[in-house]
Amino acid sequence: MDLFDQFSGLPCAAEEASFTAIPLSTKRRDFLSKRADGAPVFLLHDASETQYSPGVHFRHLTALFHATCRVYTDDTDFQEQFALVACDGTVPDLHEIFIRCFGAAIEELPANSGTRELNACIQKLLDLFRALSLPSVKDVSGLWGELYVIANSGDIAGALAAWHEDPFDRFDFSWEQGCLEVKASTQAVRLHHFALEQLMSPMNGVGYVASLLLQPLSGGLGLIDLANSIEAAVRSSPTLKQKLWNNLGKALGSDFSDKLDKRFDV
Repeated sequence: MDLFDQFSGLPCAAEEASFTAIPLSTKRRDFLSKRADGAPVFLLHDASETQYSPGVHFRHLTALFHATCRVYTDDTDFQEQFALVACDGTVPDLHEIFIRCFGAAIEELPANSGTRELNACIQKLLDLFRALSLPSVKDVSGLWGELYVIANSGDIAGALAAWHEDPFDRFDFSWEQGCLEVKASTQAVRLHHFALEQLMSPMNGVGYVASLLLQPLSGGLGLIDLANSIEAAVRSSPTLKQKLWNNLGKALGSDFSDKLDKRFDV
């Protein structure tokens, strides 16, 4: 079953340091659970000796180190020391992005990670949440168009690898011998704006433009739907999964709720 679907079926914690949880790894003792307020919380095994480490408190994100918790799974229960990383319970629109992005990131943690390694992983997540507190630099139709192109590319892993990580890059997609710029519009006329550089093919290469006319549709696909279909195709690559959700989060910006509600006819 999908990780977010499993999370949705979890009961809320009845006590502050006692969690019914989903195991996330065979090599590490990491878990996903649900706090009393319904917020997702990752329990990451900390192999370091117990010592004071300052927690992380940022808009919509908190992290607490060296917390002793009791964990209940389908077949066992035990008490252990964890780093607790949680999303804000008052912003349910962020829960799925938080779970999928951080879930991919911790897949690459070493088996015996200590506080330093866990904190480095959390800092990357913090960068994403900083982006979610800033004004967006991309409109929803353009972002939807890029995800649509990836999902229908015929080589999702290759397209995702070529997808730009910096929203200010000249092209939306680039590789050694070429580039691709995606333009999307909800207007009836196929009219797009380009920077002059975007219409100049690379030396000894080829340049492409994908032009999409989008029709809003309440029963259509949203950004999360497209991202989920892409993730399913690269499930064995934590790096690509993390890139997918990081890019999505960075592009959404502070008005993420409005953008996640937008749906278009495929």
